[in-house]
Amino acid sequence: MRLHRNIAILLAVAATAEDQTGSTYQVLPASEDAVQDGDHGIQVYFGLTQSGGATSPTAQAKLQTSLDKTNWIDVVSSTQLAADGSKYETKDATNAAVPLLTYVRAVTVLAGGTKPSHTADVRLVASAPFRLKKVA
Repeated sequence: MRLHRNIAILLAVAATAEDQTGSTYQVLPASEDAVQDGDHGIQVYFGLTQSGGATSPTAQAKLQTSLDKTNWIDVVSSTQLAADGSKYETKDATNAAVPLLTYVRAVTVLAGGTKPSHTADVRLVASAPFRLKKVA
């Protein structure tokens, strides 16, 4: 088991019934980082809540990656909520089918006849140091 002591917030959403797109970041090594990229043990923490909505409301959070800040690929997704409640979990980003590319961001996706209100907390966590550089 790895200790994930390096943490950065990608998205923090207060209660809203609208899809959210977080800022775009570059994941960079910290100056003291001597760990190979594949050994960072990167995980994504998802904290998601949902309430209200009608006609099959759902909420889900995702970590996305891109080479060009235009075309985004889903790396890993939270468990989709289909009823009022909450889910807190971590998912592995190091061994995901899609590798982390130059840029990352977090998004939330809501669905239903009437979208539910939701909150979200998405964080990048790793066993090795890293830093995020916010890009325009």
